[in-house]
Amino acid sequence: MNKLFQAAIGMALVTMSASSFAEAIANYPDIPATIAGTTHSYVDWNPGEGTASPHNDPQHAVGLPDDYSTALGRSGEIVLSTAPSILTGDTTAAADFYVYEGAEYESWDTYVSKDNLTWVKLDSVWNDSNSQGTVKGYDVDSITSGGEFTYIKIIDTSNSAGSTSSGTDVDGIALASVKYSGTGQIVDTDSRNGVVYDLFKDGASGAVAVKKISKDGSVEYIPFSTDDSLEPIALSVQGDFDCDDAKDINVLATRKSDGVQLNIIKDQMGSDIATIDNSVTK
Repeated sequence: MNKLFQAAIGMALVTMSASSFAEAIANYPDIPATIAGTTHSYVDWNPGEGTASPHNDPQHAVGLPDDYSTALGRSGEIVLSTAPSILTGDTTAAADFYVYEGAEYESWDTYVSKDNLTWVKLDSVWNDSNSQGTVKGYDVDSITSGGEFTYIKIIDTSNSAGSTSSGTDVDGIALASVKYSGTGQIVDTDSRNGVVYDLFKDGASGAVAVKKISKDGSVEYIPFSTDDSLEPIALSVQGDFDCDDAKDINVLATRKSDGVQLNIIKDQMGSDIATIDNSVTK
């Protein structure tokens, strides 16, 4: 459950560079970005040779890494969708999304598409690995300026004569530069210094975010969950929880799995500060 609060949904900060931040997912190297979204479904899966249960389930490749991966098989491939989010560039050379592979490294190629028909290959601009897995980052701006994509394809390239490999093990994808295209419901609202903060629940996925509306009409989405696991109640932007002289965003929500109420606190950039479980406080 902690990973739901380490990372974020597909409706996230408007296009921006997150290269000055770092975010961690358990068992993998830290990435030089703030996670702002993930894939939400798979639309095609063509496994190659070598796949076996339980790693022959394409659903394991959807969402953020959770140690349950999909083995593509030798020369196998999978297509994942970011909808209702849209993958964008951030006008910098920083990676805009990261592909996580669990277990032993196997090589793969990565493509993006607007329509699931025409594909463009991307070369990695960042990579790191440890004993648990490998992470590669890809820059959308390297192929287009201001491009927007909804599909990501991963193709295993580890196939070789006599190989017994199960191919690339896709554990998940983290998006650093996205914008939101769906609809939803505003649950609560607050304002500060000319900015309106609306506590927002996505109509398609049920994910929770805070919608920031500036004086000039520009909009940002600060993610607070990745799915329908939370029921939002209220928000506040009046407190400075980490004492850095900047007001933080405090969302009160009920965790649906057990009915426990949580205070989830993030800074104005959407980075995690604290999650308080009210069932253990006195």
